This record gives sequence, structure tokens and C-alpha cells, in this order.
Amino acid sequence: MRPVAWMLALVSIVGCKSESDADAPGTTQAASEGSDGGSETAGTGTFAGLAFQELEAEGDWGMVTDARFLPGTDELLVLEKSGRVGHLRLEGDRFALLGTFALPDAYSVLDCGLISLALDPDFATNGFIYVGMCVSEQASEIHRYTFDANDYDGVPASKALILAAGDDDAPKPWHNVGSIGFDPDGTMWALLGDKKIDAHGQDANTVLASIARLTPNREPEGEGYTVPSGNAFASEADGHPLVYAYGIRSPWKGVRDAQGRYWFGDVGANGAEEVNVATAPGQNFGWSLAEGPCEEDCAGLVDPLAFWEHGGVSTYAAEDPDVIPTNARVAYVALEVEPRETDPYGGVLDGQVLFGDYCQGWVRGARLGDDGTLMTDTHLGHLAVPSAWGRGTDGYIYAATFGKCETPSIDEDDPPRSAFVRAVPVFE
Repeated sequence: MRPVAWMLALVSIVGCKSESDADAPGTTQAASEGSDGGSETAGTGTFAGLAFQELEAEGDWGMVTDARFLPGTDELLVLEKSGRVGHLRLEGDRFALLGTFALPDAYSVLDCGLISLALDPDFATNGFIYVGMCVSEQASEIHRYTFDANDYDGVPASKALILAAGDDDAPKPWHNVGSIGFDPDGTMWALLGDKKIDAHGQDANTVLASIARLTPNREPEGEGYTVPSGNAFASEADGHPLVYAYGIRSPWKGVRDAQGRYWFGDVGANGAEEVNVATAPGQNFGWSLAEGPCEEDCAGLVDPLAFWEHGGVSTYAAEDPDVIPTNARVAYVALEVEPRETDPYGGVLDGQVLFGDYCQGWVRGARLGDDGTLMTDTHLGHLAVPSAWGRGTDGYIYAATFGKCETPSIDEDDPPRSAFVRAVPVFE
């Protein structure tokens, strides 16, 4: 798979387009309310992108790292880096606070803390939630808890350890567990960073620096996991049994799409940010042999779907009139927009995977064909430091922001403010 949208403009950040001459993100005609497709929209005409409308949120929120709507409801679980978990409910244009609890095992220094959240496929009956977190500077773990809205204090006590991954020689609390989620068959997938040890990238015998797949123990008092079918290595002599794909540096945010492909942003070191798509077991995404597209000794390596370099202004940044002038770059993949009967976007976003640069703020949508061919790659809007994405029962996309681009300057006793926003379609 070859990279796209990588050309750099030889201009400074102040040379980005103004709002008046920015290209429109699309020319698809949106369905109107009552159309044959049955979609409801916030307007009619040509879809021109997304505006992010801040909503009121009861409570004091800072450093939000992930969030999930509870299935079939307007209720939301929210993680804060510090270890707090919030239970909110969307009520019109505000989030009401229902309750909170703390997970005391979280180690919250620099990029560590509570990081990722997933709901069990049978959440409606078992109440299981899974949290990816740092428990020390060297180690990440995935814990299972039983969520009970009538007993918040009992949630931390229900902890079960599912997976531990780390390295005693890790020099910093970076490149930890990233997004976690589930395949339709109940197999968990997890994005795991290299713990700031470059050699892990090309070592298939460690679960670090990989997409891991495992089947978590679902017994009420059970812990651990079993190895599912479909991973890369037939035996431990060939590689770690949980590894699906490897050669990954710092995969903070990613998703599994409806075609079973794993999309993830891989945060770069000195050269480039990447958006990668894993389509088959055993793929090697090149770290630490290459950043961005491989240029030499590339046998067996998979190039990113998209990348943007750390120097200069990428074409992605140039298409966003509101891009934030910062040298920091952080790639993320947000969510796939699946078709819905109630759709404020009129079907325009169906099949697109949203991705962007967390620090610069641009948001784009990409769509692949069944054969993996890139069909669209379009600028959609601007949202700075988004850290959590989801879709409500009303069909709208919602997001939460972390509050600040870079963690070293954060005072955790006075955390940056998080915001909750709704992605509103803009029609011309």
C-alpha cells in the first residue's frame, strides 16, 4: 500500500490558506429530511465539512483520554488520565453527571495514566468494561471491571487483570497501551507501543510494538486470556502468540473498521507521523527501520496509508485555515462512520474513517475500497487535541478533548480543561 498526501509546502506555518480561499471538503449532495433514504439531516445542499460545537458538561473535566457510549443509550463513560471515571448522560445540548469513581492503580506521569476504554460485546448482560492503563513507568496493563451504576464504589474492587505488557528497562513512561476494542467474535485487539525501546519494533517475540489479539477471560472471578486463532505466529518459537502485526512505535489511537481492518496512528520520532492499516496477520510496519515510507532495504515492510513529515507544512495542514502553529505532531485515528437510519450527515460520511493531527488540529476522512484502494481523503474540519470519539443514538459524532498538546508542561494538580463537542454538518 503506497502513501498518499505527503507532499510538503516550502513555506512557513503562516503561509496556510485563509478561510476565504480554503478548498471545500466535498461536493456530495446531502440527503434531505424525508428523502427515500429516510435520513434526517441538519440542513440541505452541498456538504462542506464539520463544525465542532462545544456542549455544556456538568462537573470539572480535565485530561480526558477516552470515552464510550453505553450501547443503545445516551449514557457515556469517560476516562481521565488521573484515574477518575465519569458516568454522564447526554440531555439535549448538555452532559449531565450521574456519578464518578476512581481506579487507584493508575500511574499518571507524562503520557501515562488511564488511556483506553472498551466495552464487552455482552456488556448489556455482564456489565464488563476494559481499561488500558499504566501501572508504573515500565508497565501497561489491561484490566476488566464490572460496571454497576448503582454501586460506583464497587467497580474498582471488581478488578481482574487481563494482560500485562512492559519492560523493566523502559526509560520513560511513553509509548504505552493505546486503543483497545473487540472483533465481532469477542476477540479483543489492543495497540501496544514499544515502551521507548526501539529494538522492540522488529522483535516479533515481544507483544510490545504490536497489534495484539487475545480472548479475555469472562468468568466473573477469572483473569488472564487465551490465544485466539488468526494471529501471525503458529508457535512461540516463531513469535509472540498474541502478535497480529508489528513494527509499530507509539500507536495511541486506532479503530477496527467494518471490513476487519485495523487502522492506527503511529506517532513518529524525528521524521514523520503515520496512519497505517493492518489487513493481514504478520504485517511489519517498519519501525525502527523506517519512519514514513521505507526508502531502502524495504523487503517485507508495509508503508503507511498516509504520512506527514515533522518539518515544513504538509498539504494536510495547508488545507486547514485554522491549523495550530506548533512543531508538535501527533497522528491519531478516531472512528469509522457506519451507515445509520438516523444520520445528520445524510450518508456523506458513510464508510469514512476519521483521522488527524492531534496537535495541529486538522481532521480528515478517508475511505478505502474493498481491495484496500484509497477512494477518498478529504479535509473535514478543525478540532484541537481530540482524545475520545463516539457516536450517539441521535446519529451525531461526539468528541472530547484532552486540553493540551504536550504532556511535559502539564501540572496535574491544575490539569488543562477538557471540552465535549458535537460534530455538526455544514451545508452550502
